[in-house]
Amino acid sequence: MSGERLVEAACEVCVHLAGVSGAQLTLVNGTGRGESRYATNATGGRLENLRFVLGEGPGEDALSSGTPVLVAELDSRENRLRWPLFVPAACAAGASAIFVFPLCSGVVRIGALALHRYRPGPLTTTQILDVHVLTEVVLSLALDELTRLHSDSRAEVHQATGMLSVQLGVSMEEALARLRGHAFAHDQPVVEVAHEVVARRLRLSPGSASGLA
Repeated sequence: MSGERLVEAACEVCVHLAGVSGAQLTLVNGTGRGESRYATNATGGRLENLRFVLGEGPGEDALSSGTPVLVAELDSRENRLRWPLFVPAACAAGASAIFVFPLCSGVVRIGALALHRYRPGPLTTTQILDVHVLTEVVLSLALDELTRLHSDSRAEVHQATGMLSVQLGVSMEEALARLRGHAFAHDQPVVEVAHEVVARRLRLSPGSASGLA
């Protein structure tokens, strides 16, 4: 099964485990605005389009803050004041509750997994924990797909990973995640970022998503 299909399958599983009506995956592109990669139904696609066009809503807040935004009752006075354009349009699209979980690799925000429900009501603690696990799966799959698409020199990627592990004082797994996260955030091939690290033209600081030449 391809990486893309695995991501789609993970989204479908999330709908079942969270007891929601649909799920939609947004991945941040080079502009930082994000773009829809997969939606389990048409409503998810419409909600993502509203976020992108209006520039507000639970998804926009989750992408900008890097923290989950859980809205058990979308059509409330508080939410209409918070998102005056998004709420009426989202309700018209059929959404009554929206739960957005950001995908983060270290300090790099990769995207978000947005769940919607046609009736109001919160997620249970178990459902929230299940979704957190699945967001980690989706994040790993998305970064793996990026690596497969662009990494023509695995040896250089491994070398850069080792260098970052020493520089940042982290495990090899975390160093690779930081390398791939930086590549994703800056819309670069992983092998290109690895080459810059190996050539010592790029250093990733522990608390920043940006590299210092």
